[in-house]
Order: sequence, then C-alpha cells, then structure tokens
Amino acid sequence: MRPLVPPKKSETPGTKNTPDDGNKKAKPKPKLLDFSVFRDPGFVIYTVAASIMVLGLFVPPVFVVSYAKELGNEDTKSALLLTILGFVDIFARPTCGIIAGLQWVRPRCVYLFSFALMFNGITDLVGSLSKDYSSLVVFCIFFGISYGMVGALQFEVLMAVVGTEKFSSAIGLVLLLEAFAVLVGPPSAGRLLDSTKNYMFVFLLAGIEVVVSALVLAICNLLFIKKKPEAPETAIENGETVEAKNHSSTPPIQEPHKANGNSEKLKDSGDLRAENVMEDSTEVETFLKDKDEQNKNIPCSPETKL
Repeated sequence: MRPLVPPKKSETPGTKNTPDDGNKKAKPKPKLLDFSVFRDPGFVIYTVAASIMVLGLFVPPVFVVSYAKELGNEDTKSALLLTILGFVDIFARPTCGIIAGLQWVRPRCVYLFSFALMFNGITDLVGSLSKDYSSLVVFCIFFGISYGMVGALQFEVLMAVVGTEKFSSAIGLVLLLEAFAVLVGPPSAGRLLDSTKNYMFVFLLAGIEVVVSALVLAICNLLFIKKKPEAPETAIENGETVEAKNHSSTPPIQEPHKANGNSEKLKDSGDLRAENVMEDSTEVETFLKDKDEQNKNIPCSPETKL
C-alpha cells in the first residue's frame, strides 16, 4: 500500500503566505491595578465597610486564649477554644455559600453580608460579659458561625459589586487597604488592654467596630446604590403591552426587490435544469441509433446465427 500523502497546498506562484498583522491592532497591556474601580460608588462603600470591619474582626481570636487563662483555666483547655472556633467555621462556610446561591438570596447578598457582620459584632459584645469557661465555649461556637459567614460572603459580594472584569484589580486594592487596617486593629486593642487591664473593653471595641461596618454597608447601599431602571412600558392591556401585541400580530414584510430577485434566481435555475435534461436525452438517442446501425452492418453467417 502506498503511504498517505497530505494534499498539496494550492499556492499561486510569486506569493507568500504572510500573516496580515497590519490590520490587527495591538492590544493594550492589562494594568496591574486598575484604579478606575474607585469611580464605582458601590466599590467605595464596600472598601470603607471592609476596612472598618477588619479593625475588629480578628481581635477576638487573638485574645480569647489569654482571656481564658486569666479566668484560671489551663493552657491546653484554653487553646481548645480556638479548635472549637475553627471546627464550627469549617461547616459554617459551605452552608452559608449554599444559602447565598439560592435564587431569592443571590440578588440580596449584600444585605446577607451585612447581617453576617451584625451577627459577628453582637457576638463580640455579648462575649465581653463571659465570666467562666462554658460561656467562652458558647461564645466561640457563635463566633465561628458568624466568622464563617463573613469569610464565605466577603469576596462574593465584592464580585457582585464590581463585576468579573474588574474583580482582579478590586480584590487587590481591597486587600491592600485591609492590610493597613489589620496593622492598626489588634495592636490598638492590645494597647487598650494594657491601659485598662480588662478584656471586656477589648471585646466591646471589636464588637462596636464590626457593627459599625455592617451599618455602613447596609445603609449606604440602600441610600446611594440605585437599581438600574427597567425598560418603560407602554399602555397595558390584559397584562400584555401594546408593542408586544403589535409585534406578535404583524407578520414580517419582505421587501419587493428582494422577493423579485429570489424568484428570478429560481426561474434561471429551473431553465438550466430543463436544458441539461434535453441535452442528456438527445445524447442517449444518438447513441442508441449508432448501435442499431452497427448491428445492421454485421454480415450474417451460419456461425453468427447460432
């Protein structure tokens, strides 16, 4: 068997297959950080709320172990509180993600995030009144639930605010500003602890900061973020617009010159088919006549008759 040979490329002599790069415009290089996201009021509100949130969000996990030690508990028993907090957080994150993905909840995920922040702040305020180990365990359970909700919704809400195109720049800028807030939050809480010698004020400060961030996010989003206006409807008859009725009732009108052009094309193709059929039939008849004449010219003999 002959080896398969690829088909030859049809190339005209004297020409080269060069890519046409002149027509293609050079794409601009993507920016590392796109500061145009600050023109979006929703992003500005989210950034301010997230920066206030971070001031107090990480304070309770930092001080809860030392708080339990001050109440007279052992080191291992005090460290177990962080284990309880993290174990509850494992189940709280996916559960909150499933709830946020529901059809009714997804358009309102900003308010669900505000509720999670409010829940976390109130947990800190109530946890400041803890006086024994069991109350700290209950505090860590509720704090783990609220902390998991905040962690699951934080970046999902950011994507809903700025969209997918500017999400990479938005998340970089938000994390940059949150980093500065993290450098201020826990150290300021430690400074407050050194001056007051009381953990209650530390948890109160953290709870107030998180509650303020929840109020800023919810109230500003409600007041300053306007929904996109819907398309104006005309007069409504029986639940349907008049425009929709007109579109459904009137059939599409074809242009006359286009219709005539199509009919002429059909006529031309029919004439060509008829001519081809006539030519084929005449060729068959001439071929049969030639055959008959050849048969008549053959001499007859006894051998051929047999």
